Amino acid sequence: MHRMASKLMWLVLGVVRVLWCLAPQTGYIHPDEFFQSPEVMAGDILNLKTYRTWEFNTSYPSRSILFPLITSGFSFTTLKALHNSGLFDKILNGYSLLVFPRCYLTCVSFILDYSVYHLACLWGADPWDALTLLSGSHVVLVFYTRTFSNVIEAVLFALLLLLVAMDIKQASVASNPMRKESGKKKHFIGIVLVSGFFNRPTFIGYALIPMFRWLFCDQKGILQFDLRRIMKRFFGLLSSVIATSFLFIVTDALYFGSLLSERAWFLKDGNNIYTLFVNISQHLVLTPVNLILYNLDQKSLIAHGSHPWFTHLTVNSFLLFGGLHLSAVTTGVKTMVSKFACKASGHTSHKDNLENKLPAKLSMTTQITEYLLLVYFIPIVILSMFSHQEPRYISPLIVPLVILSASKYKMRSWKVVIVVFNLLGSVFFGCLHQGGLIPCLSYLEKVLHSENPLPSQTEHNLVFYHTYMPPRYLLNIKSDEKFVRIIDLGGSDVSFLNNTVNELLDNSASKHFGKNQEINIYMIAPGTVQDDIKNCGFQWKTVASFFPHLTMEDPPDISSLLSEGGLTQLSLYIFKVHIKLKQPEH
Repeated sequence: MHRMASKLMWLVLGVVRVLWCLAPQTGYIHPDEFFQSPEVMAGDILNLKTYRTWEFNTSYPSRSILFPLITSGFSFTTLKALHNSGLFDKILNGYSLLVFPRCYLTCVSFILDYSVYHLACLWGADPWDALTLLSGSHVVLVFYTRTFSNVIEAVLFALLLLLVAMDIKQASVASNPMRKESGKKKHFIGIVLVSGFFNRPTFIGYALIPMFRWLFCDQKGILQFDLRRIMKRFFGLLSSVIATSFLFIVTDALYFGSLLSERAWFLKDGNNIYTLFVNISQHLVLTPVNLILYNLDQKSLIAHGSHPWFTHLTVNSFLLFGGLHLSAVTTGVKTMVSKFACKASGHTSHKDNLENKLPAKLSMTTQITEYLLLVYFIPIVILSMFSHQEPRYISPLIVPLVILSASKYKMRSWKVVIVVFNLLGSVFFGCLHQGGLIPCLSYLEKVLHSENPLPSQTEHNLVFYHTYMPPRYLLNIKSDEKFVRIIDLGGSDVSFLNNTVNELLDNSASKHFGKNQEINIYMIAPGTVQDDIKNCGFQWKTVASFFPHLTMEDPPDISSLLSEGGLTQLSLYIFKVHIKLKQPEH
């Protein structure tokens, strides 16, 4: 009965995952969701007005383009083909631009479910309890229905765990027909390792423990140093590692233009093989190496924000996983205390006799528990060495955590706490956090594409103040459109807003506009800074508001929030600046 209920719950939560993606979710978690994939691809494939961040600077590219190409790139190529077919009227709009890439990544996220199910079966945990914990987590419902590179990282991490577990399981069987399957898994492991590294170099931290187990584990599943076996497995990876690395490097070099930027270098006479090889190596792009070097610079990390070393362990883990993290910490402490107590007792012979009496299944469960604890905590320790720590960086750890928690029957007694925690997390990240910006961009897209007999004669200036970076592609404006100007002031002081708007007003006053010509200046800002805007020296009116919108950079004042009209603190506003136009002389 319990298993049937778990299956039904997983199915319901899977449907919710897809439907909430299509709704769509309005919460805006972090700019990387847009600016590391769909913003770039929308400019390349759909020729839309976009903003390219520093990672995609052709002079020093720091992000591999292959995964954006096969995720957002594929989504937009499909959207473009549907648009060009003429079968779908006006399919190219802000909604489809937002949802198509998200829907693609949501489908990819179900690879996590597949991996967790099989891992739980291999490791003796209840697979349906693990799947229920996974699919009910706000990490999966919100973070993994977005276009984050962390989604790809989590999927590759789960596949690596599964491939390693299956290979060790097959090696313990030690039958000849299994050897070919084991050889295939070595190639897949190599592909996953390289893909994870080029997607996010932090994948090294996630792969460390699984690869250590794979290299040092014998056919019986016992950790043992055997140089011959280690070298055999290591060299078994080389062919797939080299081939996959070549694919990523050449793709990046072609995309960023370094390989063909100077076509004459490989056409010169007298080039011998060595010279040709040197020239090729000089024109290749190693994007993960560039990113690592960038992050090793303390100035770069400080520019993106610096956090205490314990942020991942004490804040981000609870923020993402809640009670599951607390359970892992408790289990880890108990395991360490138990091991130290056995060593301190000194009764080795008694311990050996006791272990011989223990069932094999119990002994294996203890091994798996210790392995899962290492798989969970070691990446946290490694990522804590970097001063810039965001919650989503450790989100892939949901995979070992749900299996570890599902193996413990007591987690069922926590289900009310787990449900409430994930509901709150889903509402906060999926709806509240910067939740007005996406609906605002949808509204502005309609304004910019409204039925106007002379749209080319209307100039629009969009000034974003104290919001996250607005993804330009959601406005659905062609790259050559000169009558729409987007100004992102970020968290600047109000004086910058005042100077920017007054400069726009001065420019508009110096222009002559005919009867059908106009200029618009829109300010987009949260309600928490509305009083600052009122003190500026220009007139404006409220055009639209979007609720809810919670900005943690400018949090609402509690006393104002509880007062009459306090909900204005939880809204994002579009203000239209009043402009006195200079009429043409007759």
